[in-house]
This record gives sequence, C-alpha cells and structure tokens, in this order.
Amino acid sequence: MLFLINVSIWCCDFEYLEINGDCYYRKDIKFLQALIENSQYGRNPPPDDLKPLNLGWQLWENGRLVEFCCSTSTNTECRMNYELSGNLPPEIGNLTELKIISLESNNIIGSLPPEIGNLEKLEQLKLSSNNMIGNIPQEIGKMVHLQTLALKGNNISGALPLSIIKLKDMEWMYLSSNQLNGNIPEGFGEMIKFKYLNLSNNQFSGSIPSGIGDLDELQYLNLANNQLTGHIPSELGRLNIYRLNLEFNQLTGKIPRDLGNLSNLVHLNLESNKLIGEIPSSLGNLKWLKKLELHNNQLTGELPKNISGWEVMEELNLYNNKITGRIPKSIGKLESLKSLNLSFNFLEGDIPITLLKNENLDLLYLHVNNLQGIIPEVVCERENLIKLLFYSNAFCPPYPECIKYIGTQTCKN
Repeated sequence: MLFLINVSIWCCDFEYLEINGDCYYRKDIKFLQALIENSQYGRNPPPDDLKPLNLGWQLWENGRLVEFCCSTSTNTECRMNYELSGNLPPEIGNLTELKIISLESNNIIGSLPPEIGNLEKLEQLKLSSNNMIGNIPQEIGKMVHLQTLALKGNNISGALPLSIIKLKDMEWMYLSSNQLNGNIPEGFGEMIKFKYLNLSNNQFSGSIPSGIGDLDELQYLNLANNQLTGHIPSELGRLNIYRLNLEFNQLTGKIPRDLGNLSNLVHLNLESNKLIGEIPSSLGNLKWLKKLELHNNQLTGELPKNISGWEVMEELNLYNNKITGRIPKSIGKLESLKSLNLSFNFLEGDIPITLLKNENLDLLYLHVNNLQGIIPEVVCERENLIKLLFYSNAFCPPYPECIKYIGTQTCKN
C-alpha cells in the first residue's frame, strides 16, 4: 500500500536569514557585521569572529532589530569589554524598525550618515562621547518620532539643520561639547515637548530665542560657554524650569525681573557675561533656589535686602561686580548658606555679626571691597572652621588670632 505523506518544509522569506531556527532580516544583520568589521583597526576591537547576533545588547521583534546598545561606559546596562570604532556604516539606514540605538563612549569616527533619516520609527539616538565629525545632516528632520538626541562630547561642527525643528516629539537634546555654530533655531520654541535642552560648550552665536519661554515642560536649559549676545529674554520667566545656565556668553542688559517668577528654580547661573543694572529684588522670592551665580558681570546697586524666600540657599557668588552699599544682616540669617563670595566689589560698612555666627557657613570671601570696622572675636568662637579672605579692605586692628591671613588693610581710624 502506498501512503502519500504531505511534508511542509518551513523556511524564512527571501529577505531573511535562518539562524538557530529563527529568521532575521538580512540587512539588519549586515549592519551589525559592518560595525564589527569597521572596528577591527581600533584599540580594543570586538573579536573578528564575533557573530553579529552577539554584538552588544540586542532586542529583536518579528525578525527585525528594534533596540541595540553597545558601549564601554559603566553608566550603561550594555557595557562591553570591547570598543567600537571606525565610521558608522551607512547600512544603518536599513534598520527601519529600530526604535532605540545607543553607541555611547566608543571611538566611532566620521560623520553621521544621511541614511540615518530612514529611521522614521527611531525614538532614541545616543552617540555621545565618540570622535565623530562633520555636520548634522538635513535628513535628521525625517526622524519624526525622535524623542532623545544625544551627541555630546564629539567634534560635530556646522550649524544645526533647519529641518531639526520638525522633530516635534523631541524631549531630550544633548549636543554639548561639540563645535556647533550659527544661531539657535527660533523653531525650538515650537517643540513643546522639550524637557531637557543642553547646547553648552559650542560656538552658538546670536540671541536666545524668546520662544523658548513657551516650553511649558522644559525643566533644564543649558546654553553656557557659547558666544550668545543680546538680552536675556524676559519670556524665560514663564518657564517651569529647575536649572537655568547661561554662563560664559556675551549677554548684555539687565537681569529680567521676570526670572523671579521661576518658582521651581534650584540653580541659576549667569556668570561671566556683560550684565548690568541691579540684582532684581524678585529673585529673593525663589524659595527653592540653592545656588545663585552672578559673578564676573558688571552689576551695580545694592544687595537685595528682601531675601526671605531664600530658605534653602546654599551658595551665593557675586564676585567681581560693581555692587555697592552694606551687606544686609538678612544674608547672615540664611541658615542653609554654606558659601558666600562677595569679593571684588565696592561694599562698605562692617560685617554683620549674624554672618560670622552662621555655623553652616564654610566659605566667606569678602576681599577687595571697602569694608571697614573691627572684625569681632566671635569668628574664633565658632564650632566649625570657616575659610575666610578679608584682604584689601579697611579693617582695623586688633585682628582675631584665628585669622591666619589678614593681608593689606587701609585702616581709617
């Protein structure tokens, strides 16, 4: 008797490879293989016989690569004992189902290939701390679902492409420590999902777009160490931000009173600009402010007397301005204050006894002012040591024995 047996032979589709009984998209595998091959001339390459599926950490769905991470950083969950190097293969444009890629802290060189624009489902692109060069390609504007763009610590140059403002889902942008230049796009003010924006340590010029004040969800803004000019937009006072850093630019004009509306602000740094005018009294209402850095500007007027809101203030630095008047007694009553630098100003009068008795104060710099009077012995009765600098004032002897360095004093008695 003849039995007919139907045998169904299963196999992968043409565009897929069968590996260990599973199907994998050929072009996804080809990208991983290209990464291995490109890295063979680096300092610590992956083994040349390493299988593509064993490179870094991978997540596949329905035969497509959807997440990939390979890094030398101890801060990642996918730390490897080898390093990727060479160019980022243009085959990356074939990973059309990819949602997350993290290749931080490697030695990848070359520019970001324009093929990256094909990754329209990508949500996170992390290439920080490599040695990449060149411009950010216009094609990045096609990645409309991108939420995180991390390219910090490379040598990427040129202006930001205009297409970058099309990334309306963007939440976290880390572009610090590159060589980017040109203006900050006005369209950033329309990217309303921004939570974190760091463009520091670049060569950006022009003014700060006032539209950034419309970013209701922004929590962190760092534009430090650039070549920005113009005034600080008063619109920034509409933000719900925790940290604002504009230090080491060429900003002019007055500090906007509106910054006193930043009720959640923890750290404000406007150091090393060309700011003028008085310190707005409105800043004294910021009850969560721990650190205020306004040094190396051209600020004038007296110190704010109404600082009742500074209940958690720990560090106040107003070094190298043109501030006049007396030191308010209220500053000495700030119980959380650890560091106070008022040096290189034009302050007059004596030192409030409340300041010298403040046991939490670790550092007090008052040198190069016009302060006068007697330094009371109470400074030597403190339980905790304090770093003191009083030189180049007009304090008269006798000087407390616990102060090791008095420096030049022009006593007027």
